Amino acid sequence: MRRRKFLAAAAAAATVGLAGCGDRSQDTTTPEGGPSRPTDQPPSTQPTQGEQGPYPASMAEEWGLDRVVNLATEGADQSGARETADYFDDHLRDGTLVYLPPGRYRLGRTVRADGGRVGVVGENATIVPPDGFDGTLFAFGYPETLSDVVIEGLTFDFRAENTGARPLYAMASDRIAAREIEVRGEVDVEQDQLRFDVTDPKGTALVEDVRLPDGAVPGTGVTGMEVGDQNHGDLTFADCHVAGFPDNGLYANPPEGEVSVLGGSYLNNGISGVRIETRDASVVRGVHVRCDDGSGAGENMRGIRLRSGESLLVEDCLVEMLEVTSSDGGIVFSSELGSATVQNCQVRVDADDINAIRIKSPGDGTADDAHHGPFRCENVLVTGNAAGGAAVAAANRQGCEFSNLCVHQPGQRRDGIVAENVHGEVHDSYVSVTGTPLSFSGSSISRKNVVVDRSPENSDDDVQRRCSVPSGE
Repeated sequence: MRRRKFLAAAAAAATVGLAGCGDRSQDTTTPEGGPSRPTDQPPSTQPTQGEQGPYPASMAEEWGLDRVVNLATEGADQSGARETADYFDDHLRDGTLVYLPPGRYRLGRTVRADGGRVGVVGENATIVPPDGFDGTLFAFGYPETLSDVVIEGLTFDFRAENTGARPLYAMASDRIAAREIEVRGEVDVEQDQLRFDVTDPKGTALVEDVRLPDGAVPGTGVTGMEVGDQNHGDLTFADCHVAGFPDNGLYANPPEGEVSVLGGSYLNNGISGVRIETRDASVVRGVHVRCDDGSGAGENMRGIRLRSGESLLVEDCLVEMLEVTSSDGGIVFSSELGSATVQNCQVRVDADDINAIRIKSPGDGTADDAHHGPFRCENVLVTGNAAGGAAVAAANRQGCEFSNLCVHQPGQRRDGIVAENVHGEVHDSYVSVTGTPLSFSGSSISRKNVVVDRSPENSDDDVQRRCSVPSGE
């Protein structure tokens, strides 16, 4: 029953029209169907002053901040015509929440805050750097680490030519919250975007509803969001939208700490949409990764890349590899990876010769644990019209387990599961391809209740029926 329910849900998901990002300039809705945000008009420049209302006061109370400063009532220009950095310098101090009412705020140099706790929140507030600016706008926690920092409700306008500042560089020991942040305009300078470091092992960060829909120019090597090398705490990235970056949409490579990527969409990013590399158990759950623009951000457009670590988990994700420059695969178990599980996921591959799932051979000098796993794929549905190559490829690993795996790929010369020097098992699975369903070379792989079909139909309309494998009970 569990398998039939999963396949029914996966088949339903396959029929839903999912918006890609081949034309990012036309993206006017959130990936989850939320309220539209106009892309062709700047946020309102109408100055608004007066009382700030309950919102910043309640935020300050939540974060233990003693003082709320409305930057507009202090004299900061809301039209975007005059520099506002001095106003931030004067008021952004320990225990203070700076509030930006609706308007445009020109910021032409780095604003720093260090020591203690601070916050910046806005309502329809847009930060605008001068043309050609490529530095950092908010550097929070440098040179002295903050204890707590919250930044919320800001849009950064990078649409001017040769402009692409780093919006935020946040380092705190206890808590970081970055919510409802949006960057508009394609970054056309070599400047990575958002970075977060939680320095205490007990500290946490929440990065939520961050939207980077316009990406960066190919060849710039720009990363959308990243976890820094000073991180030791746990971070959560929730419902974020990142598209069109040449060097990873999300690059989560902390020396310590757990990373959770929950929901959101990562579209047409080079290297990978989501890259996880942690020592501790981490999870990618409910994420949509899509590559459908072969002229996109860069080479090797992987979907989800599990770079290294132990007990990593990918579940309830949809990965679509429709058109790519090149790619190692939809979901990639990298050479240094110690163990991981992919479960309850759907991977669609239309790009020829690209693996849906690839378990790569350990590299030279890789820790011995990387050879033994386990490496599990459970309740995974692979569809799409890719020709050539294999749906699943694995090499030189032990502990590979494929259970309730459903492969239906009618493209020409498409193989099913290809394994070289692999030890493991395949059970309760269905493989329907035009090439070789199971190709095991130098491998010891047990099989139980595996159905193969060398003549797949050309339609996915009846995926549930064709993938319903007897339970064996």
